[in-house]
Amino acid sequence: MEFTFDDITVPCTNTDRVVFPDVGITKGEVIQYYASIADVILPELAGRPLTIERFTKGIDKGGFFQKHVQKHYPNWIDRAELGTKTRVIYPICNDAASLVYFVNQGGFVLHIWTSRKQAPHNPDLIVFDLDPPDGRFDLVQQTARLLHEILDEIDLTAFVKVTGSKGLHVVAPLDGKSTFEEVHALTNAVATMMCERHPDIVTMEFYKKDRAGRLFLDTLRNALGATIVAPYSLRARPGAPVSAPIEWEELDDVKPNGITMRDIAGRLDSLGDPWSNLRARPGNVKKATKKLAALR
Repeated sequence: MEFTFDDITVPCTNTDRVVFPDVGITKGEVIQYYASIADVILPELAGRPLTIERFTKGIDKGGFFQKHVQKHYPNWIDRAELGTKTRVIYPICNDAASLVYFVNQGGFVLHIWTSRKQAPHNPDLIVFDLDPPDGRFDLVQQTARLLHEILDEIDLTAFVKVTGSKGLHVVAPLDGKSTFEEVHALTNAVATMMCERHPDIVTMEFYKKDRAGRLFLDTLRNALGATIVAPYSLRARPGAPVSAPIEWEELDDVKPNGITMRDIAGRLDSLGDPWSNLRARPGNVKKATKKLAALR
């Protein structure tokens, strides 16, 4: 199996290897999946430093995280040297050829920064990670709706995706004019308001022992170098779940790990991409911060 993109050919190896053994998905199927969704995944991959979760033998054999560009990477793969005390040369996925190349290397799970190479200190995405206690996805659904209401009040357009694990990511696009410090301050202020309004549902306590059965509203992804799993990325879990964008109207019926690799083509055919207009109305952090203060 090989893929040709203009003047670049990417040969693919060991495509018959079963890499999701519980459902019999092969490496070749995973490569085909990513190649088929390049148009919907690339807008949020492009320009972003990547941390790649690699599984060279299959998810049941264990994997590892890779930040650094490897010496054998071809020169057509984009990269960015970033970091403060420790400098890292990150790979970047700007095109379908790079996407297929990374997946052929066993890079089944793609984690992205919330900023891009052109302005690494200025995120263009704000993220809330909704992490529930075991078996309480109802708290995730309830919190997502309440968070959506607050974001609407401060003129940030909220989008949502399942994580492919046990929670949801609620995100909003930004205009990229603010720093990570300003974005993190805003997310903390929103989370604090959520906790004040709904203390029996939501907490910002990091340690599970201190959460008392409440949902952890995690704002830690809004920091330089922090990552989130990319929209439409696979997760290395049984069933081949995907961190899939959803419509808000789906929230009542969806399960956090219930959309799989084999579901995505049908969803795109019937529903389209729920994040197709993600960049239509980016928000401004300074204006949102002022509006939030006025709500207190």
